[in-house]
Order: sequence, then structure tokens, then C-alpha cells
Amino acid sequence: MASNCNPRRPAWASLVATLLAAASASASPFFAGADISALPVLEGAGAVYYDGTQSGDAIEILKDHGVNYYRLRLFVSPTGSPDPFVVQDLAYTVALAQRVKAAGGKLLLDFHYSDTWADPGTQSKPAAWDGLSGVALQQRVHDYTRDSIAAFAAADVTPDIVQIGNEVSNGLLWNDGYPWSGGSHDAGFNRLAALLTAGIDGAKTGAPPGQEPLVMIHHDKGAEWSTTSYFFNKLIQRGVDFDLIGYSYYPKFHYDPVTGAGDVADVVTNLHNTATTFNKPVILAEVGFPSRGASFEPDYEFDVSAAGQRAYLQALVDALLTTPNGLGWGAFWWNADARPVAGLPIWEGGRYGLFDQSGRLLPAAEVFADLPTVLDGDFNGDGAVNAADYTVWRDSLGQLIAAGTGADGDLDGVVDAGDNALWRAHYGADLSSTRIPEPTAIALVTSTVSLLGRARRKNGMFSE
Repeated sequence: MASNCNPRRPAWASLVATLLAAASASASPFFAGADISALPVLEGAGAVYYDGTQSGDAIEILKDHGVNYYRLRLFVSPTGSPDPFVVQDLAYTVALAQRVKAAGGKLLLDFHYSDTWADPGTQSKPAAWDGLSGVALQQRVHDYTRDSIAAFAAADVTPDIVQIGNEVSNGLLWNDGYPWSGGSHDAGFNRLAALLTAGIDGAKTGAPPGQEPLVMIHHDKGAEWSTTSYFFNKLIQRGVDFDLIGYSYYPKFHYDPVTGAGDVADVVTNLHNTATTFNKPVILAEVGFPSRGASFEPDYEFDVSAAGQRAYLQALVDALLTTPNGLGWGAFWWNADARPVAGLPIWEGGRYGLFDQSGRLLPAAEVFADLPTVLDGDFNGDGAVNAADYTVWRDSLGQLIAAGTGADGDLDGVVDAGDNALWRAHYGADLSSTRIPEPTAIALVTSTVSLLGRARRKNGMFSE
């Protein structure tokens, strides 16, 4: 397998190990995500899910193993599609969001702005919007987004993050939102920026005051800095105001086993450059790797096996945790609910899901279970870094305590001035909030915190 002979593998492994040893602590909890958009379809066809030998709700099983965020797609009017997995209209997705919120999860809503799959290869307008263009299309995008968010809010499931389009590296709502027209691409990006801004404004307007979702722009090339930097520079130059940058990364589509291009080292580079250039949190909004069926796949830098699937996700999580300034915020496993079910044409036979052929949870999920869930500087363990933590530090100053507990935020077992610096750097962080720190706060983290440890506690992330 390529995992045994690829000369680039030691490079990324060494790089990640070095970065992990020297990484500064993040002020934000990690978004351990799963896309479960197809779950009701699978359940309706008889899919059963297991944690070991115990059957249960897939949402709860994933939650018990560290998943705290769930990604759901939304089509405009998918009625009549021959694809049994293209059913995610407003009613379907709101109902699934209610299950997510009832389980204590956070919600990432993925607007496709189409009646069917939208991706770099196809961004077809909804049939009802086919005659719209220019300002009229922008207004429809705004109103549809606003009304959709308002419907989620009315059901008490306001999304925490929204994607304005799915993998929009080639734009959306073709041909109006196709960015690559003209030699300079200026006209195309002007149209795309206007459509994205309309969606962003609609998402903020439709939410109740104080509950406005964070907005993510999602590009598919998670291992290509030259491509992604060009794209996001074009948007930012046009004043598109968004909060998060999202990438997809699948070795099946992005890795070249001959040259080694598009490997995890390139993902590390892209994440690093994205964070330092744009100063925005970055998320791997879609990741996926097969747990079985090596004969159907080329050679990758990871074995096609349950162990290889876990190693792939661990490498990506490590890459995110070592992203500068704590800006690597999370990863979402696409089609996490996939498993074989009689009568359903499941993509790749469900080999890319987080469950095996019988519906048992796979070891890759344990990567999320092992993530840190204690905020650095949260010395009293209440899920927030605030004035109460200063009191704990002051009253414990000079004491020797068990490393990694109580007021000892930097894991050295001694309450000292370094712990005060840790508290100041992360003041205002809150496990119940996904609000982005102001740029000044990010700068304070960068300038004040160095070589700090990260306390760890399993499970319970974002529990409500």
C-alpha cells in the first residue's frame, strides 16, 4: 500500500508531530461534526445502528462518542427526484434539526440553492427560479434564505452555522453565479459576490436578534492553497462579509497517489496559510475515507481499512489543532450515517460512513471522543472563562496541585503567573457559544500564549 512506500508520508507525520508539540492552545472548542442528512431515509428503509452490541439512535451514538455538531443539507424543492437521497426539503430538514437539538447538538445548515445536488460540477438553479437573473435572483436568494432561517427559528432550532452554497469553488446558481467568465474574472466574481452577500444578509435577517448564525463559505479544494487563496481574495476584495472558511478534503478526489500531491501535508499547508492570511476560523466541512473495499480504491497514504480510516481522521484533526492562532475549528464527516441497506443505492456501498456493514460504529469515531473539551483558562470548570476563574487562580497562587486540574491551566502542576496569562488570553471564551473572538482577542492569544498544554476531558462537548 501507499502508506508503506509514499516518501511524503514521513514529512507530514513529522510536521504534525512537531506542530502538536509546540501548538498554542485554542480559545474555541473543537467542532466534531457529522453530516447525517440521509438518516431518516436510511432508517425508513430499515437501517439499524449499533454502539458495540447495543442498538440505538445514530445521533445519540455519535454524540456519545464526541460528536457535537451535525450538518444537514437543504434543497429548495426536491420533489420528484429519482434519487431517494434527494428529499431534504424544508419540512424534512427542520424535523431532523429538531432531533439534533433535542440530543444537545449544534446545527450546521448547508444551503444548496438547488433542487438537487450542488457541487463544483453542477450548480443548477431551482426550477422555480429558472427565469430569474441579476437583481431579481439576488432578491430571491435573500428572501428564500431569510424565510428558511425564520422557519427553523419558529421551530426553535435556529442553525448555529450556515453555508451559503455547497462547494462554491465554481460558483452557484449557474450561469448567473459562475465566477470564471472574462479574462480577469471580475464580472463573474462580481455576480457571485452579489449572490453570496444576498444569502448572507438573508441568513442574518431571518434569525432572531442575538441568534444570528455564523456564516461559512465552502470551497472544495482543501489541499490547494494557490486555488483557494485566489478564490477567497476575490470575494474579500468585493466585500463579502463571512465568518468561517470551509473546505472539503477527500483523498479519493484530491490526492494523487503517483505524485503525492494533495496529501495531508498539503492540507496542513492550506490550513496554516488560510489562518495566517485571512485571520478567519477554518473548518474541514466535508471529510471522508473508506473503512473497507481496498480493491475498489487506488493507493492512498492511509490503508483502506477501519484502522486506516481512523488514522486519516486523526491526521486531519491534528492538522486542525495545530492551525495557527487556534483557528482550526473543526471537521465534519460527510455521510457519517451511511451503511448498506437493501433497496437503497448508497454511495460506494456505505464504505465511507462511520458505521460498518452491520451498522456498528467504527473506530474512527473515537478520534472525536478523545478531543479536548475543557477551555484553557476555565479554572473552575464551568464552561466559561470569566472573572470567577481569576478568583480561583488568585486563591490558588503558588499551590502545587494535580497537573491538568483546577486552577492549573497549563498542566505543569503549579499555579503561577503563566496561568494568569492563560486566563487573560482566553477571557470570554464559552463552551455554549460559537461566537468568533474579535481580531484583537485573536492577537492577544497569539502574543501572550505560547507552548501551552491543553487539558482534556472525554465527551460532554456542547452538552446542554
